[in-house]
Amino acid sequence: MNRRALLASFATGGIVSTAGCLDSLTGTQNESFQLGYVAVHNFTENAHQITIRVMRNGASVHRSTHDVAGRDGVIVKSAIPECDWGSTPGRYEVAVRIDDGDWVTESFQGYDTDGGDCSVALAEGRLREEERLALGYHRACDYDNPPDGLCSFDQ
Repeated sequence: MNRRALLASFATGGIVSTAGCLDSLTGTQNESFQLGYVAVHNFTENAHQITIRVMRNGASVHRSTHDVAGRDGVIVKSAIPECDWGSTPGRYEVAVRIDDGDWVTESFQGYDTDGGDCSVALAEGRLREEERLALGYHRACDYDNPPDGLCSFDQ
């Protein structure tokens, strides 16, 4: 075997041997999880209509609209829907619309569960004075004191 053929065989073997390991590096997760909480906090001084949509495995499982007052001093008002999407594990997506604006979506890309409380995701949005919505997620196991409104699931 000549040197180029030998080097080519090492390179090909290296690619094949890492094929199953790259999923965790790209953030692709196949695990399902429970959605344990959704909230959008209005940090602005203005009242807003907040619409929340929850999808599980591509199917709509919740939609609600909330009229949320503006912040009163240090008191922040929030839209926290009932947990009517249930405790079924799946791949969730949460979308939020402020007034008649565009939808902002959290797809939980790369959500990492390690069982137990970490298989419960919490979605939270913060509306700031510039009318910017920041939407993201946390794992329930990352909280010492879970937020009020956390869904209760029989495990």
